[in-house]
This record gives sequence, C-alpha cells and structure tokens, in this order.
Amino acid sequence: MTRNERIQRLIAAIPALSDYRLELVDRVVAVFSQPWEVCRAPESDIISCGSLVDFGDILRLHHSFSREPFSKDKFEFALETVLKISGCAAQLAPRGTRGHDLAIAGQKFSLKTEAAKGILLNKLHISKFMELGGGQWGDNPDDLIGLRQQFLDNLAGINRILVLRALRKGAPDYLYELVEIPKNLLEMATAGRFEMRMESRQYPKPGYCYVEENGKALFSLYFDGGGERKLQIKGLMKASCIVHATWCFEEPQQ
Repeated sequence: MTRNERIQRLIAAIPALSDYRLELVDRVVAVFSQPWEVCRAPESDIISCGSLVDFGDILRLHHSFSREPFSKDKFEFALETVLKISGCAAQLAPRGTRGHDLAIAGQKFSLKTEAAKGILLNKLHISKFMELGGGQWGDNPDDLIGLRQQFLDNLAGINRILVLRALRKGAPDYLYELVEIPKNLLEMATAGRFEMRMESRQYPKPGYCYVEENGKALFSLYFDGGGERKLQIKGLMKASCIVHATWCFEEPQQ
C-alpha cells in the first residue's frame, strides 16, 4: 500500500468512528507533535537512526494510555518489530527458552528492564537476571559455588545483554535509555568473593558474590533466597557499560 493509499483509507474511515474512537485517534496523532529528545550512540550496531525514532514512537504511544513503565514483554516485541522494519534480521526466542530472548543478526541477546522507584542514574540493578530453581542450596556457604555456576552457564548461552531503563516516569516527563552490559564484565564473577548471610531468617540462606578489581567494587551477584529463588545483579556501574540510545519526552496530554 502506498502512502497516499494509506492516507485515503484513513480519511475514509474517520466519519464512521464514534466520538470516543475519534478521541483515541486524536490522542495518538497528538503524541507525534509533542516535543522530544532522542539520542543514538554513533557506534551502535543495534539501533539505527530509523529504529531510534520508531522505538521512541512506541514508547510515546504506550505512555499515551499508561503511566506504567514499559514491561519486559513489550520491550522484547517492540525491539523485534522496529529492527525488522529497519531491515535487520531479528527473531524472538520461543516461549520458555532459557537464556536468550531475541536473536539479532545471528547473535543471542538477553533483554532486561529496570524501572524501580529508587533507580539510580549511574548504577544498574537487575532485580531478576535469572531463576535459581535447581541445584543444592541450603545454609552451606559452599552452595554459592553451584549457584554462581548456574549464572555462568546461563551466560554461556547468550552473546549480549541489553537493559531498557526507565529513569524518569512522568510528571512531567519520561526518560528511557538502552544500555548494554558487556558480557566479559559479568564473566568476571568467576573470581568473585562469596558471602552467605547466615543471620537471615530466609531458607535457603541468601548470599553474595562480590566482583572486584584492584580493590574497587564492580558489581555483585545476589542469590535471593526468597520464594522466587532468583539471581539479582546489584551495583553495576553504568560507566562500565555501553549506552546505545536515549529517549526523553513529555508526559502525553490526556
């Protein structure tokens, strides 16, 4: 369908819309006329100039109907969609696949989101990097070795890690950034220092794997012994990562 054919089809459909549907269409169109700022890292091999705008438009449309941050499933679907439109080969992994979420140009990507109320500008916190459902885990500090191995085995099945971060969440504007965590940085957990929190009332006992370099903290793995039994990544400096793109836009008028 050509551009003119699409325009004529929309014009023809408008008179048949109810007042409420006209209001919805008007709200969507108004989103695209509002000011915004977008930025793409020139060296990014993931986000092109076209996909930068297309992904940003999806974020703006989302927030014309919701104040909630973009969820992980929306992130996965939207990124696949805009990459395909830009001509890049992208394919979501089948549901239930462990490790990667999206294949991009033959590489396996793990996609995460961060949108906590106390989100920090310069540090990343991935509240659920993976589940820790299997393996020995009780109150023996040596159990942390096996939990770390589960993490390293998960890393072995992916090539790259992307995080969509919601830094500001409306009133008055939204700010998102797409950050890549270098895989080789996470692999440094191989030499991490363990600590099991024996004082905790949780069972299995939670614990940490602290990753440091020359006495400087790089990040930590937190083995959450709560009901979900999940692995978190805490305190990872954004300066060690790659910021591929940012999107900043005003809260859409209702």
